[in-house]
Amino acid sequence: MLFFVLLANLLVVQYGRAVVRVALDEGARHGARIGADATGCEARIEEVVAELLGGEMGAGIEHACVKDRDRIQAMAEVIFPAWLPGLADFRFDMASTATSERS
Repeated sequence: MLFFVLLANLLVVQYGRAVVRVALDEGARHGARIGADATGCEARIEEVVAELLGGEMGAGIEHACVKDRDRIQAMAEVIFPAWLPGLADFRFDMASTATSERS
């Protein structure tokens, strides 16, 4: 039984990683538009995470966006809790970059 719980936990973590990747990509694309800023990037990340990954897993995501003249970078530090006691939590960092549009 423990094996199946661990396997299910790993599958859910992989889903969570995919959601974070999509959220960062969406945020970076949104922030790269003409007239957009880092605040719009962060808001888009929050929207995607809220739609696809709520609850305790969604609460374990810290994100930020940094925009300069040529590009925007969306970054996240993620902690997904392990379901079994004694196992380490799943921790990782991810980032996505997009080139800013110019008029």
